[in-house]
Amino acid sequence: MQRNRYGVFFCACVAVAACLCTSCEQLGGGAPTPPAQRTPSYLAIETYSGRILYTGNPNERRPIGMLANVATALVTLDWVNSRDISMGKMLTVPAEACQWPQTNLLHLKPGDRISLRDALHSCVMWDDSACAATLAHACGSTINPRNPEGAFVQQMNQMARAIGMKTTRFKGSSGAIITQSDTHDMAKLGMYAMQKPSFRAMCSQRSYVATVNGTRSVTIVNSNNMLSYPSVDGVRAARSGTAGACLLASANRASVKLYSPNTKKEETYPQRLLIVVLGAHSSTSRYKVAALLLRDCWKTWEEWQKTGDYNDASKFITVPK
Repeated sequence: MQRNRYGVFFCACVAVAACLCTSCEQLGGGAPTPPAQRTPSYLAIETYSGRILYTGNPNERRPIGMLANVATALVTLDWVNSRDISMGKMLTVPAEACQWPQTNLLHLKPGDRISLRDALHSCVMWDDSACAATLAHACGSTINPRNPEGAFVQQMNQMARAIGMKTTRFKGSSGAIITQSDTHDMAKLGMYAMQKPSFRAMCSQRSYVATVNGTRSVTIVNSNNMLSYPSVDGVRAARSGTAGACLLASANRASVKLYSPNTKKEETYPQRLLIVVLGAHSSTSRYKVAALLLRDCWKTWEEWQKTGDYNDASKFITVPK
């Protein structure tokens, strides 16, 4: 693979970035330096081995937008499982969840009622800050009723440290509050998320119908257009004025039998690629680059399987458990 072709593609996007639609953060005025003036970051990894197959500007900390909602959903699911809470549990929307109207995509109002299941799907499938904040309030209230959001964000950061995210400190329960990270940390988050069957089931859905107050139905269309590509089964697309166009994309292949350098025997290995794109200059460019990376990195993975240098630790990320 030639590293330069991806860099050239990204640079070409700068010329057209001024024509892009703005997000809610830009509409609010006083937005930080537009992401079009910065070089995007990207990383490709085989998730079962932790083998890094491709990187570009991987260590720069930058805003991640609503990719933060992945962590919100994971913490919520841990709460649900630890307390055996029903996914049908009805949540009451708090006033603070409605403070970002541009990303209140279900048009929730304080006091509205929505099921835990529906709020999770909206949080995971598109750039919804209101449902993320509603989930945080429900979970955080059981930890610290006087500061539910703060208690929940603390849980997000505890999870981040537990799975080895070293540069990330979540600032809020959704991407409406800017959190910065890098591609290595986001790869760890994506790998951890795709190990969770309940999360994997949500992020792979193309559409879902949520119900508010038991009467109003809204169809949620997954914002991750990579799901239309063969073998892609998650994870999350996000876009904002500060973060640019971001993407976590997961693609699965059938297991393969390979010689193990550890056991000296043939063993069966599952195969999954995860692509991380942060700060692309348009939604179109993130998908084009992700598609190229998926195509070429499967080839790189196949080549590496034949030669298999397992001793270079710099080319691996520890797989979160």
